[in-house]
Amino acid sequence: MSEVEFQPKGAIWFLIILVLVAFALSVIYFSRNNPDLTGGTLPIGRPITSRQPRVYTVFYGLKVFSPTNIRIHVGDSIRFQNDSKVTIRIVSDSTGAVPDLPGFDSIGDIQSEGVFTYTFSSVGTFGYHNAKNPEESGTIIVRP
Repeated sequence: MSEVEFQPKGAIWFLIILVLVAFALSVIYFSRNNPDLTGGTLPIGRPITSRQPRVYTVFYGLKVFSPTNIRIHVGDSIRFQNDSKVTIRIVSDSTGAVPDLPGFDSIGDIQSEGVFTYTFSSVGTFGYHNAKNPEESGTIIVRP
């Protein structure tokens, strides 16, 4: 007896076309009330939202600033709080003889339990240190 090979020529193509039509109809049906699928504009990146300025506290104690590095946004403030028994003076790092952040330096010494607050108005990376011991330092990264 000879074997008969089954060769469905038109049936396979009909099935493929039927599946594609069903897929197209389902996309049309489910995208009726979805602007993301009907050619509406897709959001790119993060939505812009209004943000209230914040105040962050950097503590000084045991000869170290904590946190040492902090990220904030333009308009935010840093409150430096001296939790040690000695006075400190916070100053901006300098390039040559010019401070990296003019106007940042604390006015005089900050006594024990005293505070110094500064509001950042420009984007950048700013280093600071204790003028009485330059090895005691930190960095503030200001984002838009």
